[in-house]
Amino acid sequence: MFIAGILGNNWLAICSLPRHKSSIRTNEVLFINLAISNLITNYLVDLPDTMADFAGRWFLGKTYCGVFCFCAGLSETSSIFTTFFISVFWHQKLVGSLKRGGAPVQMDSLCLVGCLLAGSWTVAVVFSVPHFFFFTLEVANDSHEDCIEIFPD
Repeated sequence: MFIAGILGNNWLAICSLPRHKSSIRTNEVLFINLAISNLITNYLVDLPDTMADFAGRWFLGKTYCGVFCFCAGLSETSSIFTTFFISVFWHQKLVGSLKRGGAPVQMDSLCLVGCLLAGSWTVAVVFSVPHFFFFTLEVANDSHEDCIEIFPD
């Protein structure tokens, strides 16, 4: 499944890139951001997790276990925020423009969307930092290691 995610998100990012720098639109920024967020999941979470499943144990070490947990939280949170922004953008485009007679919508501003995305990435980083510290390599049968998150009670 991660192969389909890697191919699809790379395709989405490449197709969303504008031909000219000055012609970038709000929806392209949102889709590129979503693709980047999902590619973090694909490359830094799904791929190592799949490799560990095939190997039958966590072999990437304790440091990458923390990076793995951090990236999982970061990409999931940023992906949810970006999907929310895309939904609001298209709701304003489709429903709001009908109510206002074709007037421009509030979210159709690169500056506003850039600020919202910067804020969402900041929130995602802040909420993901604890994942980097509260993890362990659980050892079973003296050979099977697994990277798990353990939060204090």
